[in-house]
Amino acid sequence: MALIEWKSEFSLGVSQVDAEHKELIELVNRLYTKVRSQEHDPTIVDFLEELYTSAAKHFAHEELMMQARRYTAYEEHHADHQRLLKEVTAMMFEYQDGVLNNMEVMAERLYDWFCIHFKTHDAPLHRLIHSYIKL
Repeated sequence: MALIEWKSEFSLGVSQVDAEHKELIELVNRLYTKVRSQEHDPTIVDFLEELYTSAAKHFAHEELMMQARRYTAYEEHHADHQRLLKEVTAMMFEYQDGVLNNMEVMAERLYDWFCIHFKTHDAPLHRLIHSYIKL
């Protein structure tokens, strides 16, 4: 069972961005499967590190698109990207230190990590970029 299912609303219509979103969802889902099946597994930190790296790369790409289009909500969006990266880092340390040992809490944080950001920040950006694509 996947934590996050791919939805057409996640699609921007830009193949590289769509592939990056799918990769992030796949990583979150793989991590979710792993945390559901293990009591404590040091490789979970490796998955979180991979999620951090993939997210940072995606965020940089998305921010270049925002800057190129002089996106008015760039600062707020960028700040949320920074918050998301800090959240993944926090999960890594909390898991290593045994503070984050409730797997349902971790699953909820992972779901929120992707879906809330998407709804509050990415969706408006996608509508703007979609309007450029349709021109």
